[in-house]
Amino acid sequence: MEALGLAGFFLLAHQVVAWARSRGILAVARGSAVGSLLAHLLDLTPVDPVAEGLLFERFLHGGMKALPDIDLDLSSRRRQEVIRHLEEAYRAQEAMAAAYVTYRLPLAVQDLGRALGLPAELRNRLTRALGRDFRHLPPHRAQEAEPLFREVLGEAPVKGLLLRLLALMEKGHVRHLMPHVGGVVVAPGPLTRYAPVVRSAGGIQMLTLDKDDLEALGLVKLDLLGLRMLSALERAREEVFRSEGVWLDLEGLPQEEAVYRPLWRGETLGVFQLESPAQTAMSRRLRPKTLEDLAQQIALVRPGPIQSGTVRPYLERRLGRERSRPLHPVLQGLLSKTHGVLLFQEQLLSLLHHGAGMGWAEAEAFRKALSKAQDEEDLKPLRERFLEGLRSTLGLEGEEAMEVWRLVEGFRGYGFTESHAQAFARHAYASLWLKAHHPAAFLAGLLSEAPGMWPPATLRQEARRLGVPLLPLSVNRSGLHYRVEVARGVKALRLPLTAAKGVSEDFARAILRQRLRGPFRSLEDFRARLEPPEDVLLALVKAGAFDELHGRREALFRAGLAPEGPLLSEAIPPPPLPPLHLGERLRLDLEAKGLSELPLHPLDLLRGRLEELGATPIPLLRPGPALTAGLVVARQKPPTAKGHAFYVLEDGPHRLQAVIPPEVWARRYRVFRDARILLVQGVYTGASLRVEEAWPLKDV
Repeated sequence: MEALGLAGFFLLAHQVVAWARSRGILAVARGSAVGSLLAHLLDLTPVDPVAEGLLFERFLHGGMKALPDIDLDLSSRRRQEVIRHLEEAYRAQEAMAAAYVTYRLPLAVQDLGRALGLPAELRNRLTRALGRDFRHLPPHRAQEAEPLFREVLGEAPVKGLLLRLLALMEKGHVRHLMPHVGGVVVAPGPLTRYAPVVRSAGGIQMLTLDKDDLEALGLVKLDLLGLRMLSALERAREEVFRSEGVWLDLEGLPQEEAVYRPLWRGETLGVFQLESPAQTAMSRRLRPKTLEDLAQQIALVRPGPIQSGTVRPYLERRLGRERSRPLHPVLQGLLSKTHGVLLFQEQLLSLLHHGAGMGWAEAEAFRKALSKAQDEEDLKPLRERFLEGLRSTLGLEGEEAMEVWRLVEGFRGYGFTESHAQAFARHAYASLWLKAHHPAAFLAGLLSEAPGMWPPATLRQEARRLGVPLLPLSVNRSGLHYRVEVARGVKALRLPLTAAKGVSEDFARAILRQRLRGPFRSLEDFRARLEPPEDVLLALVKAGAFDELHGRREALFRAGLAPEGPLLSEAIPPPPLPPLHLGERLRLDLEAKGLSELPLHPLDLLRGRLEELGATPIPLLRPGPALTAGLVVARQKPPTAKGHAFYVLEDGPHRLQAVIPPEVWARRYRVFRDARILLVQGVYTGASLRVEEAWPLKDV
């Protein structure tokens, strides 16, 4: 580190973390830097790389041509404070690196469509129609999505013109520059020596060089990455302190087996890195009990291990159904903790170094070449070099050497670094611990910061499962974020003012300032004191913000009166209005807020219809042929899944993964693209349902 001049770099990272923590901002290192003992001693990470057996050379070795990065995770809601601090501290010596934003099909359609005079509504319909199959295409491949262009534009001349212009766009065409997701550059002198420094649209100081440019110039980049889960944990910690007076040390939480047990039941919603359907299924099978178990699980459910076939032997050996094959003592030492499979990048590098006799620089170059290898032509020189190394270093030849090569060849996809997985495992455990010990505060953090894959209505159903009531939105009680309140001796969550769609944080703050003068006595009092825009007032009324002052229908009536002359409007009595029935209120809540404090789910209002159709509720399914229904809450169609799509259907607090084979996806593409509630028929395995037929419920 001294030879490469990295002492100042590490001290800068230490200063950033210390400054952030002194202000209550969660900040911690991730990635390969976690494998450095110096990072641990400088308090950048709680992970002790010596105790965990991490590999320093994945982060830094003497043969490196490029300087390493230090990645720091920061609470995303307060990341800007840290960046502003660096700007003030280093001025002309500091700026964010730039990123080149290149065109993908939806953005190209929007820009070209605007130039051709296509109305915004038509452009938006077209970009929505591209769906998951075509949204990632570069513009010059737009012809592949021609059926969807025809579906929206018909045979209008503009369709052909738009497709021809898209086909002419160059691959990798840069649309604009934007600040890098996290890269901060601090140089010995003014950055204008290297390139222009500008202000981004968001006011961030930006050097007009990307990460490759910085590497070529020998400039060091410190990645300050905003992580929403840290914001959620930070928010939950604040709620615990506000409601109980206890300040939690989230890096020093005690290890408790009871905290892990919900994972064994598949109760993973909201848990960092473990809440996807695939991770949920893996949690049930692996039953993790330690941080190392979490780190290995986080690394296992990734495209690389899945594509390479690593998952099955790992599971079989971990669960005691299969023995690890005998290996050379050197290899056994490298792979024993992952049951004889290559799971981490560090293991591959160690194998190349200790098993094939490569220096660290060559091993790193080999790893990168392997990750990019596409065919036999790419693999052949790598295989020859590796087998020769095994022969000369360990004396392995023939089938024994080829067996080791197959382990290496299987690592071609993206693999996690163990140091990164160890850092993420600690975030996962902190979320598990808070969910177990402080569920209301944890849900307040999740709903306020939205760090995961689930919509607010699904998190609301999780609150229902955990026995955490939701208190209604109120102009006199709600704040800017979800907060814990005690209601009838139970910790509950109060919906914030911003839960009403169309209510900005600025306007919510204006409401809070007015409340300092006293509570609002009526809708007319609210209107007179704040003079709200009519659409904002209506959004609050629809969301139930005035329910404690007026019935919902009465509030809607009052909101419809002319704002002039409040005395006159107060004097106009509302006509007799019946209260909203539960279905009307649920529908209005979902429309106005995206969730409801009612302990109901949309499917609760359709039980009779679903029974007529022969649908079995999700929690009552048994393995075998099945017909069921659910609200679509997640859609995934990863490119590594060989054409399969994965939907999550929800029925109250219960969820089901629906696996859609390629032929069913092609036959019912529009149904899967557009439906909000699906009726699906197929075979239930006990963990998921393989779909054979599907109907949108509104059309059944």
